[in-house]
Amino acid sequence: MSRIKEQAIEILQDIPDEKVGLVVEILKELRSLYAQAGEAATHGAPQPAAMGIFCKYANTDLIPLEKEAWCEAVKEKYASD
Repeated sequence: MSRIKEQAIEILQDIPDEKVGLVVEILKELRSLYAQAGEAATHGAPQPAAMGIFCKYANTDLIPLEKEAWCEAVKEKYASD
């Protein structure tokens, strides 16, 4: 048994018996989450990143102007204040 598991058992021994049931339920939920995460990692298709997720809808003619448009929008916002 690894040292970390030994530490977990030592901690469990210090918890009152009437509270151990709650700890066991938490551990069961953690185990099921761990199993689900393992399945998702091995069986799922890679998820797209949030950045660039709508790039297929972008107007390619306007992409070079994005930085300028941002600067202009900020200037307009603060010029009106």
